[in-house]
Amino acid sequence: MPRRADARRAEIVDFWRTVEMFSPQKVEKVNREQLVFAVRPGQPLPWEPGHELAGRSLKPRKAWRHVVYLGIYRLDEAFEVLSRVFDPDPDSYDERPAGESAIAAFVVGEDGRALLGSEVLSSCAWATGQVLREKPAAGWVTKFENASSNFGEAWRDVVAGDLFAPHDEGLPPQPRVLGSDDLAECLATAVAVTGIGNELSCAEIRISSQIVDRQTAKDAGGHDFLNSLIMSDLGMVAEQVAQGNAGPALREYLRPDTDIRISERIDVRERFADVLAATAPDNVAAGRWPSQPEHALALNQQLAVSTALTMAGPGIIGVNGPPGTGKTTMLRDLIAGIVVERAQRLARLSLPQRAFTDQKLRWRTGQFNRVVSVWQPELTGFEIVVASSNNGAVQNVTDEIPAADAIGRCWREKAAALDYFSDIASALLAPQPERQRSPSLSRPRQAGRQWRLVLVTRATATGSSKPSGTTPLTGGMTPTPGSECCPH
Repeated sequence: MPRRADARRAEIVDFWRTVEMFSPQKVEKVNREQLVFAVRPGQPLPWEPGHELAGRSLKPRKAWRHVVYLGIYRLDEAFEVLSRVFDPDPDSYDERPAGESAIAAFVVGEDGRALLGSEVLSSCAWATGQVLREKPAAGWVTKFENASSNFGEAWRDVVAGDLFAPHDEGLPPQPRVLGSDDLAECLATAVAVTGIGNELSCAEIRISSQIVDRQTAKDAGGHDFLNSLIMSDLGMVAEQVAQGNAGPALREYLRPDTDIRISERIDVRERFADVLAATAPDNVAAGRWPSQPEHALALNQQLAVSTALTMAGPGIIGVNGPPGTGKTTMLRDLIAGIVVERAQRLARLSLPQRAFTDQKLRWRTGQFNRVVSVWQPELTGFEIVVASSNNGAVQNVTDEIPAADAIGRCWREKAAALDYFSDIASALLAPQPERQRSPSLSRPRQAGRQWRLVLVTRATATGSSKPSGTTPLTGGMTPTPGSECCPH
């Protein structure tokens, strides 16, 4: 029975992975200042003589690298195609997606030659073409991987056919210098592989030029410009879940409907006494966010914080609310409660060194040996990760919580006196340029002052320190009945 339940959990993750195929990354609009150019007939490409970039000088050890986007299409147009297949969800109020993406992309070096291995096929474009022919199924990810391989082979024939042709002795074979006709042929190849036909208007080719370190300019790996960043991760998660290796929170989240103990649920509208007991002073956290004293948490917010902090063990708690109902405010108090609880445990130590066990972790980086002592178990488990499929939601939390104006006016003088790595926090959360710019381009705007180092964002695949994410085009839709991979 446990094996069957784990297999069912893995099916849910696999379904999620299939849905992620419809989560494209956006392509920047044509913008000369941002070095994003449209390919026009008769006009030079960014790596060709006569283009405006040809006259720009770079700093030493810098080089140009160009991302070619094949087949620009509007996301709302893809949404329209999908809405003809999937039933609309009456409970969804998601807006139609804005922006553009592309059906394929690859990287070109400053010499105009494609970097082999950099080609990417859009899973959304392929899946949109596929869904017109058959219902989504569990094997779609494998089919897409096969389609990507087929595109890669056909694309290499276009950009690197000369590799296998006779060449001058003593000169290493390399891909041809690409022209506009070659790019058009690459686009035709991508359209054929995706099978999108005339369903999407995708005739435009766009090139984004970037200034990079010369030593990494020809690195073709790790560039997925079009697809969800978590598709491959979900594949690994599904595999581990099927083997029973999921953590307690994930196992609880993926619990089959038949195993949910509905009888243990408490309707807070009917059992108000339970709400008062859960929010009694003994269950309120010892720490609060330094907001204005008169702006205490609402009862439902306090219930969520107290419930989360008094959970008996690992698990999951859901808090639902439309925008502007105080979820970030609640999260601030939750963070404050966690920080104070850990501080209390640290304060109980008679000696600082007793915070660590005798176990040490050792490793080597370059010529240096690294040694780190392991924390005592009671001082761990206070870490917080903020993650979401909504890029804006994570961005709001990242920017708002450490901001100086996130604390009440009556606390700001005391907060300034503490100065808990405020300079580092301000630097870490400053807006980053989308790409390294040439000296003639305007400088990015500066971020506001941060009052302390509360959290930092992870680096993303694009090199930015800001969170990145993708939004499924299937938001607001439900798979049609009979879909093999849809868990019900």
